[in-house]
Amino acid sequence: MLIIGCLKWAAVGFVVAFCLMMLYEASHIHDDIPKPEFKKRQSMRARTVLSTFAGLLSALVWLLVQKLD
Repeated sequence: MLIIGCLKWAAVGFVVAFCLMMLYEASHIHDDIPKPEFKKRQSMRARTVLSTFAGLLSALVWLLVQKLD
């Protein structure tokens, strides 16, 4: 049950961070300045890595809270 809870919170953390980063990038797009393809790939890679890190942190926090009870 502990592993399932960690996985749930990791998924929640990943999805929330991924969506927030997509919204942030979308709000900073200027239509008059085209973005090079390598920058698009680089931002997608960074978004995925940071969202994965956020998911791991949220799973670890959930695990610590469960262990403290």
